[in-house]
Amino acid sequence: MQEKKSADIVMVKKLKEEILLKDASIKKVQFDKYWFYDLKDVADYLNEDLSEVEYIHLPFVVDEVKINTKCATLEDIERARAAKGKTI
Repeated sequence: MQEKKSADIVMVKKLKEEILLKDASIKKVQFDKYWFYDLKDVADYLNEDLSEVEYIHLPFVVDEVKINTKCATLEDIERARAAKGKTI
């Protein structure tokens, strides 16, 4: 029987909207009925490259400074991850 090396095992974090909404480290904003998440924050949370995700720029106020941030919906993020084979 052959053992799997730890480098062969890829840990994939499944994203759940309830968790993202509760996580204070992820900036988010709701427009209409859709939540948009800061891609950098989600990439840090997942420890993954999300550069392939389609995004829009949305304004956030951080420390009283307005910044435009790359944001995407959970569906956009999951679609890009599935295309890269990151989700089951």
